[in-house]
Amino acid sequence: MLLAALASGSMLTIVVTLVAALFIVFVLVPIHEYSHAWVAYKLGDTDIKLRGDLEFNPLKLIDPIGSIMLVLIGFGWGRSCPINPRNFENPKKDMALVAAAGPVSNLLIAWIFIFIEVGIFSLAPNAVGTVLGDILQIFLGNSAQISIFLAVLNLLPIPMFDGFTILSAFLKPETEYKIMANQRTISIVVIILLFTRILTIPIAFFSAFILNFFTYISELFFSLF
Repeated sequence: MLLAALASGSMLTIVVTLVAALFIVFVLVPIHEYSHAWVAYKLGDTDIKLRGDLEFNPLKLIDPIGSIMLVLIGFGWGRSCPINPRNFENPKKDMALVAAAGPVSNLLIAWIFIFIEVGIFSLAPNAVGTVLGDILQIFLGNSAQISIFLAVLNLLPIPMFDGFTILSAFLKPETEYKIMANQRTISIVVIILLFTRILTIPIAFFSAFILNFFTYISELFFSLF
């Protein structure tokens, strides 16, 4: 993220991208992790409230290494809240709902940012090309793109991501066990694929599709005015 901005050579792009990156680290990633905790609490895991994890505290939900990675390259992670599936009425189904909460929160926030961006430039077209307009476009655009990217990444049906927890609700116990037995190997392969961009290309493709869809819906709404 910041590395790409540095390559642009534009001081405005670098500064606004850095602000957007810090916003993602201290607000969006914590919201993602907090969404898991909130849904888990609503489904019966009262341990979360007893530990004080139901209070939104971004500093408790930030992972130092994950945050640095996110600022530099746009890929990172937060510190998850411990969840006890034994407190759920239907552990597998409820864990799937808890897992889905994080990516859904990312997508919702991304759509809000896109809606605001489209709204500003639809209702105030003269803002296009101005310094303030450029700042808003870079900040809202980068925040939305990274938020969507993180949502798509987390929905991958692979151990270490929310998508696998969702998939596990439909797997037989023995199948899930076999996959989890190879979690370390799978995780190493996934990390290599991410850093070599083999995996980021299809993720970016689906992210762009979602971004374009949200933009289309927003433009359709503001075209009514």
